[in-house]
Formats: sequence, C-alpha cells, structure tokens
Amino acid sequence: MNDKSVDKNFMTKNTAINKTSIEFNKQSANEYYHTSSTSDYSNCNTNNDNKCFVSDSPLHVLIPYTFYGPKEKQIIEENNLTVITTKFSKYETEILRKNWQQFCDDYECDENMKTRLLGFFSFSDNYSKQERKSFRYFMRNSQFLFRLANGLPNRTLVNIYITARVKFNTLKRMCELSADEKDNILELRRLYGRKWAKISEKYQCYPSSVTTYYDTYYDKNGEPYDTGKWTPDENRRLLAAMKQWLNTDDLSQHIFTKRIPYKQIKQLAEINRSEFTVAQHWYYRLRWSVAQWDQLEDQWTHKDTAQLIYCLFRYDFTDESAIDWDVIKEKFANISSFNALMRNWRLIKQTVPTFESKSYKQIIDFLYDNLLPQYLNPDDDGLKEFEMFFNN
Repeated sequence: MNDKSVDKNFMTKNTAINKTSIEFNKQSANEYYHTSSTSDYSNCNTNNDNKCFVSDSPLHVLIPYTFYGPKEKQIIEENNLTVITTKFSKYETEILRKNWQQFCDDYECDENMKTRLLGFFSFSDNYSKQERKSFRYFMRNSQFLFRLANGLPNRTLVNIYITARVKFNTLKRMCELSADEKDNILELRRLYGRKWAKISEKYQCYPSSVTTYYDTYYDKNGEPYDTGKWTPDENRRLLAAMKQWLNTDDLSQHIFTKRIPYKQIKQLAEINRSEFTVAQHWYYRLRWSVAQWDQLEDQWTHKDTAQLIYCLFRYDFTDESAIDWDVIKEKFANISSFNALMRNWRLIKQTVPTFESKSYKQIIDFLYDNLLPQYLNPDDDGLKEFEMFFNN
C-alpha cells in the first residue's frame, strides 16, 4: 500500500491531521472557550520557534485516536498494517521518553500539568467545567498523542499512551504516605464520599491505590475492619461458609475454583474483614491447608521435565491460561499434587531467556527446541517414548 492510498482513505474519513508541525495558539483557545486566567496550562509557552513533528505513520493516520476495537482491527487487516503488541524494548522506551520530554519542554509543563496529560485527575471536581473543556481542547490542538507516537510507527496510540502513563507518572502509592496522611485521607473520604480522584489528588496518589487501601481497611460506613492474624474461629466460619456456598463437604475439590463470590461468603461467615482480605486469605493460605499439600512429597525428575515439555508442545494450547492442568496431572501419577506440578512448571519456564517478555507459545517452542533434546537417547528415537507417554 503506497502513501497516496493511505492519504486518500484517511481523507475520506474526514479526519485529516497536520503531519508536519503544530503550534498551539493559546490566545485563540482562551478567546474561543473564555478560559479563565487561572487555567492550569496558562503558563505554558506555546508560541515557540521549535517545529514539533508529529507521527505520519499509516497506522496513526488511519486510527487517529486511542480507542481500539473490532472496527480498528478490521482497518489494520484491510490495509495490511504491522502492529507490535509485545513489551516495549529499551530502544522504543527511549524514543517515547524523548518525545515526552520534548513536549513538556516545549509547553513548559509543571508537575501538575504532566499528571493531567497522563490522564490523572483531568476530570476531578477540583476543576471547573470550563477548565476541563479547555484542557481537552489543548490536548487535541497540541497533537499530544501524535507527538508521543513519533518514531513508533508500529505501535497503536492506545499502546503508546498507556505505556507513557505507567513510565512517566510521578504519583505515590499509599505505602509511601505517612500515618497522619493516611488518617487525613479517611477524613477526606467522610467529607467527599467516594470521589477518589478528588481525594487522591490532594496527596498526588494513584486513585486505585487509595480505593484499595480504603476498601481493605474500612467498610462503607468508615468503620475499621479487623486486621492481623486470623483466629481459628474465623477460619472455621469461613470454611463453613465456603462449604455452604459451594454445596460440598470436600473443599479439596474446589481449591482451583474461580469466580468465588467472596462478598456473599464473608457475609455468610459473619466475618468483620474486607472482601479483598477474605479472598487473599483463601487464595494464599486456607485452600492449601485444606489440600494438606504440606504433607506431600515432590518426586519430580528430569524425565518428568522432558515429558511435561513434550505434552504441552503436543497439546498446542493457545496460552498458559488455557492449559487443562487436570489432563496434564493425570499423566503424572508419580507427582503427588497440583502444587508440585505447577511449581516445577514455573521453574522450567524460568530457564528460558527473558521469559517475562515472551508469549506462552514462544516459551514452549524454545523449551522443545533447546531443553527437550538434552533428555533424548542418542542411540534410539527418543521421541517414540515421549509419544507413547503422550498417547497413554
């Protein structure tokens, strides 16, 4: 697809952009929206001589917004565009960092402005409707997203913006606040209700961090939940509630059950702890004691490693979450528990270089090509033995 066809398709959608430079006229924007002089970007120097080049990538031209759904995927497929979805490389991160810093320098953005550019507190009640409207106008006319995307032609705008939000924000988490600041947040909750953006802006914290902290330690009325070590009576009541809800007397068959309604279960158990705490206690503590896996022995061998790699390769699961571990476990009669199987799988996949940035399919292919041959018998067709094990 040539550049002319890209431009033609793009112009048909009536969403043309300036692909060479942009200078935001602050004065005309203020006149248009009657923005007050207290606007938080009023001190930005937008009348500079530096020409700010924006991305002219076909991907960004055809999809000039951050929303990414079925329609956008169809556009990508029809135009045979290349889209990278893996983790940002160091080279890409450096390009993004330079784009971000150049934008902030050009507009002389202070820390408050940087936070709003990254999507935090832009629409809190601390700003008037007129200021929020003017800020959106600034974001659009300064070509902020296209400037961030310059030099990253195969990354979608949504991928670029989300990465910038994570890497460049300076927000704090609740664990970084003092005890007095945490107490003040409780008072702000009583004053403003659940307006978390307004509350968290006071201390420049992640809104999600403030929400999680409050819901973990306080109920909806501001009364504190019980904390500390769980008592035997609490464990007994929680187990009884789990059995009642799951309609079973054998909880060992439900240690991998998902979508458990912990809110209803904690109400059944009459436990004064948060839903989050109940879920964590079951997931990390109680379900393992029910299974009594601390009494089981790990009998894993190198041969088991080879057989597991071969089975996972042959089953061709789409990703790790799709693995049917019940089927896999049936093939390993000498392995006494799911815990042993899962623990050893984690250790095996960690032998793959930079496994954190690889997909499940890439990990399995690497293990099959590099680790499995170490366990093959050079004097015989070792794969026959694995094939028999797989078909058993």
